[in-house]
Order: sequence, then C-alpha cells, then structure tokens
Amino acid sequence: MSGVSGYLPLRYVLADTLVVRTSFDPLRIDSEHVIGGRAQRGMLAAALRRAGLGEEERAWVADGGAVRFSAAHPRLEPGADPDLPGPDPARTAYPPPAYLYTLGKNSDTMADVFAGADPAVPYRAVRDPITLDRSLRARVRTTTERYLGRARTGDPDRGVPFFTTALDSGQVFEARWQLLAEDSAGLEALAQRVIGVLDAARGSLTLGSGGTRAHGGVRVSPVDPDAPLSPDRTAPAGRRSWAAGEPVDLLLLSPALVVGDHGQYAPGALVAEVRALLDRHLPGAGVRVVASHVESTVVGAYHRGYRGPMAQRRAAAPGAVVRLVLDRALPASLVRAIEADPLGDRVIDGHGQFVLLDPPPRGPLPPAPEAVPLAGRPAGTVALPDGGAVAAHGPLEWDDPGLAALYDDLLWNAAAEPVRDHARMLARRSARRLEPLTPSLVGRLREAVTHPHHGADAALDALAGVLAGERSTGGAPKTLHDRAVRALARARVVPPGSPPIPVRVWLSGIGGGGAAADWWDANRPRPAHSPAYAAAIAAVDLSLADGLPPRDDPAGLSPRARAWERRNAARLCLALVSSWLAETARVLRTRDPAHTQGGRR
Repeated sequence: MSGVSGYLPLRYVLADTLVVRTSFDPLRIDSEHVIGGRAQRGMLAAALRRAGLGEEERAWVADGGAVRFSAAHPRLEPGADPDLPGPDPARTAYPPPAYLYTLGKNSDTMADVFAGADPAVPYRAVRDPITLDRSLRARVRTTTERYLGRARTGDPDRGVPFFTTALDSGQVFEARWQLLAEDSAGLEALAQRVIGVLDAARGSLTLGSGGTRAHGGVRVSPVDPDAPLSPDRTAPAGRRSWAAGEPVDLLLLSPALVVGDHGQYAPGALVAEVRALLDRHLPGAGVRVVASHVESTVVGAYHRGYRGPMAQRRAAAPGAVVRLVLDRALPASLVRAIEADPLGDRVIDGHGQFVLLDPPPRGPLPPAPEAVPLAGRPAGTVALPDGGAVAAHGPLEWDDPGLAALYDDLLWNAAAEPVRDHARMLARRSARRLEPLTPSLVGRLREAVTHPHHGADAALDALAGVLAGERSTGGAPKTLHDRAVRALARARVVPPGSPPIPVRVWLSGIGGGGAAADWWDANRPRPAHSPAYAAAIAAVDLSLADGLPPRDDPAGLSPRARAWERRNAARLCLALVSSWLAETARVLRTRDPAHTQGGRR
C-alpha cells in the first residue's frame, strides 16, 4: 500500500430506528448490534448523488482507492446511561474476543480460556460487545416488529407478513473510515471534504433498509471536529508496541472474506491469511501461533442500485482471535502499518479489519458492567428520544395562570380513563352482589347525575338527594320508593381489599364540596389494586422530574397532584360514579337477558 493512511472517526446518533440484519434459528433470533460498512457506503453514495458529485462518488464509493468504510460499533459516552455513571472518556464496544468466557452459568466473572481452562468449571461465552480494555459491556437496545409487505414472488397484490429487528433510536455508534492519500496534506484535505459532504447532507442521511417505513434516520458528525483524523484503527486501550517474544492478540473486528486452498471462501483459512500478512510486513520473521479460535458467519447485503440481494458468502466471524509470538519487536509504527492492511476481500465495505492487543492477564477478570450506548448530553440539557438534547428550563412559575390551567388539563386528561377503568372493574368484581338491583333502578340513579346541572357539585348533590329520599323539582328524578331503597340496601359493592359495603351506604356519603373530597379519598384507585391511575398522573406531572409515582406517598401522588385532587374531587367522583352506574347496568342486563326483552313474562 503506497502513500499514507489515517482514520476518520465518525459519531452516529440514531434519530430513528435502524433496521439491522437478523438471523433466525429454531432456538433464538440473533440480531446484529453493529452497523455494517456497506450500509454506510450506500449512505455516502446517496448523499454524493443528491449533491451532484459524480466524480467523488466514483473515487470514494466505486473505486475504493480513497475511502474504506468500517462497521459502526456501540459507543459508550460519559453520563449517558442513567443506570451507570459511565467512563470518563468515551469508549467503543467491539465484538467480544473468542477467548473471553464467563466462569459458571450465572457468574459475571470473566476468564481467558486460551490461558488454560479448568475442565471442572462450566464456561459460557461472552456475547455482548465489550470495550477493548474489558471494563464495560454494551447493552444495545433493539425492537422486533411484524409488518405486511410485498413478496418478491407470487401475487404482488397480497401482503405477506415479515419480521424485522431494528436498533432503537437515541443510541450512538462510532465508525472509523480509513482514508488513503499520497501525503499527509492530501489526507487532511480528503478528511475535510468528506466531513463537508456529510455536513451538507445533514437531515437527509439514512442508513439501512426500511426507509419507506420511517427507519434509518441518522445524524453523522466527526468525533473530534478540531482533530478529525486518528492514526489508530481503534482508540488505544493499552500499549501499541511489543518486544520480541511477547504474545500479542490479533482481534478481528469485522467479517473477513478469506480464500482457502481450493479457491473458495473458507473461514478456517484466517490463520494462514494472518501469516501471509506478517510475511508481507516482516519478511523472514519467525511467527508462532500460540492459540486461535475462528467461527463462521454469512456475509450478505442488499444492493440498492440493482434492487436485489447480493450473493451470500462464508466469512470468519468478528471476534476471531489469533494469538501470536514473534521473534522480532513490533514498534507502534509497524503495528499501525499492519492494522492498515485488512484481511481478505471486499475491504472497501469494511471487511477484514482487525486490531492488535495485549492478551488479558492470567486468572479471573473482574465483571464488566453493562451500559446502554445512549447519546451523551451536556449538563443543563434534557435528552430527547432521538438522541438530541434541548436546554433544560429553570423552576416553573406555578403562580402563572396559564401554567396552572395547563397543569389542570394535563392531569385531568391523564386521570379520566384510569378512573373509568377502575369503576368498571369495581362493577364487574361486585356482579354477584348486585343482583337485588335492576337496570331500571340503576337508570333512575343515572338520571340524577346526567340531568343538566351547573357543575359536578350540583350533580353529586342531586344524587345524594335522591338517595336520601328528598323530593326534587325542576324535572330531576323523584325520590325512590321503599322497594328501591331496600334493593339498594341489600346490594353490595366489593372494593378491593375491603369487605362488601351496601350500595346505599357506599353512595350515601357522596355530595358536592367537602363531602366529595372525603368520599374520593376513601374510594380512590389505590396503587396496590389500580396502579394505572397513579402512573398516568405521574407521567404528566410537571412537578416530578422522572415521571414516576413517588414511593413516599400511599397514593403515589406528588403534593401538587394531591392539591389538584382536592380541587377536582367532585369531577373525579362524578366520573367514577357515572362509569360505575353504566357498567352496573350493563352487567345486570348481561346476567338477566329478560331485562332487555321489556321485563319478565
């Protein structure tokens, strides 16, 4: 390879979900947790074509003599994951090395099986992406969905069910494109031109498939705008030089399409390919392979230009390790030159990339905690679902009438449906105890609350008057007869966690004003039996920073939400009672169909 080589670290923030390659197995579904280099190649090609830069498209995308793409791996940024403080510098998680296993089925302690494994101890391979210093594991969030699409064969007018897995939005990845030029000045100029094209295409860049279903939106920027180029394939996680006789690990970062002795792609030929690589850079050096482990994977892609799938090939899977001992020293300059020479074919798509590392120390390794590759945000900002950040506002001005009205509307809209659901549940669980009631009697009670009133307090007072036997005027329902009163006394309501209560007693304490507040406090939905009410209010409660119900309150409400309840107790009571009466009437008609036939015959 002539000229000079460098790497352009790019930071990807997923603004939308991103469809990834998924392999189906009878026992599990495996989804890739990386963004392939070919998908990024298509992203840059589309940006260049929209900008009318045909010459750059041929030089950077088609020929492959100036830009080599690479897989994008999860990037763990400081303070991004709320469950984990995170590292001081940002670190990237790569495919786990083949020698890394956990000791025991349920243990997180790791070990290097190349250094000698105890046959009496069960081992389990590490499958999560892990940083090169083995300090953090990446827990990439994915979502599997099912949709109807057109089949490539058969009836084009008939939808066919498909399954797809997507990386969730808001996550951040890092890719290091390899740039090649004749000299250092040309390398710097090429990096600035590539960054300029990506910056000009901001807002229109997409990755992967499924773009017609709102997938693939991404924001791309250099990791360090002030120093865009890096001399290393990965951020250094240890020393970059080794003395003669010291073991060194070659870790494969992306699939390697290596050719075997018979001219076909053979993953097992990776060790021979590594030997050939070292012969090119260290002719005549003695190379000894201490240990190696190579697994097979399938490499395929969808070609947007030809609108069809590419042929699938067998390749050495990422995470393959070849442990070497050389009789010559490896200075940092030579290490960088070796890493700049990928293994196998289709290197422009990012295949065959690797890094040289120190082997892990002998003995058990400390457990590596998991972290989600969320986009880090500066202090004083609020994270958005797509990974963006907006400025956080200061304390709210609760004396503002507009804010107070907004707060009331938010809490009422959130509480109305859970209250109605609680009332329906209360009627259904009391169905057997409600038999003394009739739909006509329940209808008379419903008339009391549905009759035009001046507010919820008046409606509750009217219902309380009917239950107390008061004569009413103005077209409101009249007092109940003795038989109806006896039916209300015999029927029972069964509140969750409480003994049955006569319906007449249960409703007798209801009324407007302070009576409504007391009745609501005694009959509110409790978190132990109806948690949806407290959760719905907490989700929109502006006084809560996390949107979760407070644990120090029996009802799961904040002090401001409690005050809102007292102000709106009549509305809440009216919603609960009217929904309970409606559901009770439905339950009675269902249990006795004769009521729907105009009475018994």
